[in-house]
Amino acid sequence: MAKAKKNHNLPGAIYKNGNRWWWKVQLPGEDKLRSRPLKPFGSSLATKDHCVAVECAKVLMAKAVFESQQDPEERIENIAELCKAYMAHAREYYKKADGSPGKEVKQIEYSIKPLVNRFGNLSIDEFGPLKLVEVREQMIGRGWCRNLINQRVGRLKRMFKWAVSREIASSVLYNSLATVEGLRKGRTAAKESRPIKPVSEDHVHKSLPYMTKVVANMVELQLLTGMRPGELVIMRPCDIEKSEDIWHYCPERHKNDYRGFKRIISIGPRGQEILRPYLLRSPEAYCFSPAESERQRLSKLHQERKTPPGYGNRPGSNRRPEPKRKPGECFTSGTYGNSVRKAVKAARRDVEKRGGDPDKELPKWTPYQLRHTAATKARKLFNYETAGALLGHSNMSATQIYAERNQGLADMAAQKFG
Repeated sequence: MAKAKKNHNLPGAIYKNGNRWWWKVQLPGEDKLRSRPLKPFGSSLATKDHCVAVECAKVLMAKAVFESQQDPEERIENIAELCKAYMAHAREYYKKADGSPGKEVKQIEYSIKPLVNRFGNLSIDEFGPLKLVEVREQMIGRGWCRNLINQRVGRLKRMFKWAVSREIASSVLYNSLATVEGLRKGRTAAKESRPIKPVSEDHVHKSLPYMTKVVANMVELQLLTGMRPGELVIMRPCDIEKSEDIWHYCPERHKNDYRGFKRIISIGPRGQEILRPYLLRSPEAYCFSPAESERQRLSKLHQERKTPPGYGNRPGSNRRPEPKRKPGECFTSGTYGNSVRKAVKAARRDVEKRGGDPDKELPKWTPYQLRHTAATKARKLFNYETAGALLGHSNMSATQIYAERNQGLADMAAQKFG
């Protein structure tokens, strides 16, 4: 091992290991010293050049500062420090009603990471349109679809706009980045996202037996009302008005809440029958409980158990008393979607065991497709205006996306659907 060099302003020691440069250092957020190879971007091996090694170390340091939980310093000079400051702003700005960070915070983080990985140590003044295009090419290389890339590059531009408003960056920088146009369909190597299509109600009903009762009821209710998964999982008894024949559900929060729109979801007779047992709990409690669903799943596994009771583990004996991950207070869009996907996968497996073709008899589907199914059904039975009212859209162009503002029309659709 060669002697370490110390002609740089970095902590730790940069040393040669087998004719290649490594770095032994405790980075921000780490609890001990670690040795790591100094690999240039795009390389799988550590560099043999000391100057390149120092630059690689600076990039690693900038990335570690960004990912650490330390508060951003007042002095912001490079891209990583700018990104960290903007993330701190985003956590305060994009808050839910309960004070927790909204989904946009995570999307901003996903958008920023490719920038930090590539140009974390670069001075803000040295960044420009060509480097933004280079970050975009990195996103294309990751296999992201065109629409997603355009959204995430847009978030990066928004970050630099914020930097200009705080006098962190020059307005010339933001104006130059604004000249980078979005990727156009058919004129880029980025793949296109698949359009979300309605799922057949027959395919939905074939999947229901493979779900717990809680998840199956959630699917049926979403199919009848056309509500978003995020609106369904936060349903509480106190949010439902039952004074009329048609119940009205006003979600605590929803997609367009920040615009001041009020979301009212109409629930007809069939939906009321599904929902009624879940209203017999605390008004502030969530109707659909992951813990209840998990108990149903374990009970079903026990009923289907083939090993005699006298052999193997007794029911419940192999459960951890204090598991690291416990069922949450309510489902999230992600956990609800995962439950549905697992059920569809199990149903497709049985189709394959019977010698059938799962792609024809039971194609894969997700909860987001149920909203499209409800919209398409409303459009066929009524018209675009009724479908828009059912979905809570404020303009017809949004309805057309779902359907290959009038509350009365929504009530009429709920009465018809049940």
